Amino acid sequence: MVTLLPQASRRWVAALSVVACSGATLLAQSSPELTALLGRAGVTAPVSASCRGEFRPGHAGDWAAALGAAPDGRYVVLQDDGQTQELAGFAGKADLSCYTVREADRLNDTIAQSTTMNGRVVAEWDGAVVCGFIEPTIALCWQYAPEARKFVRIGGWTT
Repeated sequence: MVTLLPQASRRWVAALSVVACSGATLLAQSSPELTALLGRAGVTAPVSASCRGEFRPGHAGDWAAALGAAPDGRYVVLQDDGQTQELAGFAGKADLSCYTVREADRLNDTIAQSTTMNGRVVAEWDGAVVCGFIEPTIALCWQYAPEARKFVRIGGWTT
């Protein structure tokens, strides 16, 4: 994806990558914790990307994962109790990141300052934010809404 963007966009994507990796735990698909959680949830699809986040306060064992591959790939959140919530399907290569609320705020600032990116990411609650590209140039972000007991879309961006 990055090689298709103009030079200015590549700089913003690189900046976003630094933000994504600074506080979120990006671990390999073969993590023992993730493997155990997939088993508890009964998920057999291959994982092509994953990140760990405390999406629900007090639940640091939750994971976001990209299951399968395009055109049938889907982003899901695997909760530490074995529940699975689907976020969206994806059409290109899986590209998934988890952000703390502070990192999501910085991401929103970066998007606002960009001349090549459009959108916004507004964290509404205390839990981590998960973002994934559903198409090569379109990213969506979600956060757990405690009152609704589900993940809701809180923004995204296009490049």
